[in-house]
Amino acid sequence: MLQESGVAVKVFESDSRPGGLVKCTRVQGSLFHLTGGHVFNSKRQDVLEWFWGRFNQTADFLPARRNAVISLEGGRCVGYPIENHLCQLDAATRSAVIRDLLEIARSGSCNPGTLGEFFASRFGSTLNRIYFTPYTNKIWGRDVTALPLEWLEGKLPMPTVQEIFENNIGQVDESKMVHSSFYYAKTGGSQFLADSLAAPLDVRYNCPVRQLRRVG
Repeated sequence: MLQESGVAVKVFESDSRPGGLVKCTRVQGSLFHLTGGHVFNSKRQDVLEWFWGRFNQTADFLPARRNAVISLEGGRCVGYPIENHLCQLDAATRSAVIRDLLEIARSGSCNPGTLGEFFASRFGSTLNRIYFTPYTNKIWGRDVTALPLEWLEGKLPMPTVQEIFENNIGQVDESKMVHSSFYYAKTGGSQFLADSLAAPLDVRYNCPVRQLRRVG
């Protein structure tokens, strides 16, 4: 973006190729995303305009609708998001979730201080125990009681109790969620994104930065 505004820019990259956490590689002919995300999606118009101003949507990407399930302890699979698929839970768990939600509706809103407190106050202790806390702890390697609420913004749906019941009765899908659809690069995965963005730039690879010194 600096270069497009007329600034002469050199990028120093300690690795041998661009991408950072979204780098991917081929292992025995198969493409592996080793760490980070590998698809593109956004609900922000400014982000969409920026991205598609640099890529050819039709030639370079395949559109896809997300089709995800949650594997709970014990092997039961439930649709995603879990709060929209309560009918797929066993009877005892489903009853406990409903009791939790009715109690939340009766007691009113609260002011959670951590992500763990938010999960319990928004979805109830049962869903928090069987899904939200173990999933977050596993994926991010962090205790949800130590994560601030700011971490959550834009990552998960925020349904009210009424919306949860309406979504279950109406069998509403996840089409309103930011991750419900995405574009996947036809070749190269996320490495294609990094390589394409780096191509017009002056990038010095294998150049770790040891010190910054301002001149002038």
